Amino acid sequence: MLKMNQKNIALENNICSSIVQYGRDILDSDVFRKAASETHHLHGNVFRHTINVCVLALRLCYQLEQRGIPVSEKDLIQAALCHDLGMINRDAKYKDRIDSWKCHPKESVRIAKELVPDLSENAQEMILSHMWPVAGSPPSSNEAMLLCIADKYASMEEWKTWLKDCNFASRIKEYLETDHNKYKRTERKEP
Repeated sequence: MLKMNQKNIALENNICSSIVQYGRDILDSDVFRKAASETHHLHGNVFRHTINVCVLALRLCYQLEQRGIPVSEKDLIQAALCHDLGMINRDAKYKDRIDSWKCHPKESVRIAKELVPDLSENAQEMILSHMWPVAGSPPSSNEAMLLCIADKYASMEEWKTWLKDCNFASRIKEYLETDHNKYKRTERKEP
């Protein structure tokens, strides 16, 4: 058990070192700092989501590298750190949620190029395709697929927290055991 913990600590240290090495300019930017105050996926924020995506993508990257599949760690980190920066101030930029899903990748690339002037074409494509299959074109590189997968997984984990907090199962159980009139449907309004 001790060996496993030491291995995990080494992996965590390696992940943090890599993120800082390749993402320092992004992490030090004002726009990235604003990410901590921008709500994302109900309970979280863009900052936490971004870090989760970056860590998950790196863990997948290391798995591919162990199998002899080359992955650009630098491109992956830079794209992961920038993939949702276009969501900052989304209410002022986009007409609705669907518009933000479709348009924020292009805005994220614009911001990424300001933060990392030598951002590779591969990293730009990764950011543009991270919303696939909801929006954008399919990922065209190993790194782009890793970012897309990590983004979806992190999003599902964030929604899972919301579902747990809402505790729908106990609420429906309560419905089955109590007065059904308490649960009349109200009209749903889009935010």
